[in-house]
Amino acid sequence: MANRRKDKNGKVLKKGESQRKDNTYMYRWVGNDGKPGCIYARNLSELREMEEEINKEIAMGISRKTYSLNEQIERYLKTKVNLASSTKENYRYYFEHVLRESSIGKAKVIDIRKSDVLLFYNSLLEQGLSIGTIKIIHKIVHPALQLACDDNVIAKNPANGCTKEYVEDIEKKYALTFEEEKEFLDRIQMRQRMKRYYPMYAILIQTGLRISEAIGLTWHDVDMDKKEIHINHQVQYRKIQGEMKLYANNTKTDAGNRIIPMTDNVYRLFIEQKKVWLMTKKAPDFEVNGYKDFVFVSHITGKCMNHNSIRRMMKAIVEMNSERKIQLPNVSPHILRHTACCRFAESGCDIKVLQYLMGQTDIKTTMRVYNHVDLGRVKRELNKLENPSKYAEKTISEFTQKFTHFASKSM
Repeated sequence: MANRRKDKNGKVLKKGESQRKDNTYMYRWVGNDGKPGCIYARNLSELREMEEEINKEIAMGISRKTYSLNEQIERYLKTKVNLASSTKENYRYYFEHVLRESSIGKAKVIDIRKSDVLLFYNSLLEQGLSIGTIKIIHKIVHPALQLACDDNVIAKNPANGCTKEYVEDIEKKYALTFEEEKEFLDRIQMRQRMKRYYPMYAILIQTGLRISEAIGLTWHDVDMDKKEIHINHQVQYRKIQGEMKLYANNTKTDAGNRIIPMTDNVYRLFIEQKKVWLMTKKAPDFEVNGYKDFVFVSHITGKCMNHNSIRRMMKAIVEMNSERKIQLPNVSPHILRHTACCRFAESGCDIKVLQYLMGQTDIKTTMRVYNHVDLGRVKRELNKLENPSKYAEKTISEFTQKFTHFASKSM
């Protein structure tokens, strides 16, 4: 019987094990794909723990690969042929700007543990990224790793359950009350340089358009004769190759491609917006991927509005709290959309019609708004029971925004 190999301490080494000159240990094996593999460890016990994991994988038919999470994500994105182009671009954006240069992105898929994913998400939170953004990133990481599981590269998905403790900021589900909505629009009228943007914000509140849909809206999409708003694309504003740029793409989902009938009030708002547009000096020959004659134009640049400038104005409006009796919460374009959706729901709008108006693919998303109950809604429902006719008159008065014509001198 041949002498069995031993390390420097006299411990018998198994097949594939060896001790190196620097006293570390190495293990070699041939995987299920017929390719050799090699791992290193500081001591024999550590090496054998790793060996045990490898042998389990071999027994399960798993084939170890050496590619990184970045490469796995690239592989996953190539498989998603039916993913909406806007969603795919969104994923690509976060992949390039958050994941690619991260340590977990460069790590080998076979070496990633659940704790690595949890620590990565926590680091993003500490960097100031929102929970919503982290959940988007999870929608990239989790299915990419799941694909590795399905390909028998890893035994289980280390990203499973890694966002359970991340709860969306409740403010994102907030809808303005009638009083807050009126106060918000009144404040725009009070600011000389903001007056021209009153129709834009009022249209957002009363139609529920996504901010990217509103920014991308052209006069070709607005049929004043039929009183229809045609939503068939959107305009995003993102950093591309180190520079903030506007670019057009398809609607967020197929359901986002829709025609929204105008109410009489929205029709009047578009008439007023046309006046604003005609009086605004526009950048000659400006277009975004072939789209031009945008409805909402900046009086400073002469180009279509961008997301950042709209948010800055909204922040300035909220900052007027120090001089106003009615206090506004932090308001975002998403809150205006949520407010519109709640108004439609409160008015008794059919759930399928509401889903269509909001351009939502999943009716569960619509149902979350439809079933949203706050104290204001409770009070209004009780008032209905107490005096139905009186409440109906009051609701019509509150729901229809007061319309103020723009004097040319305010432009």
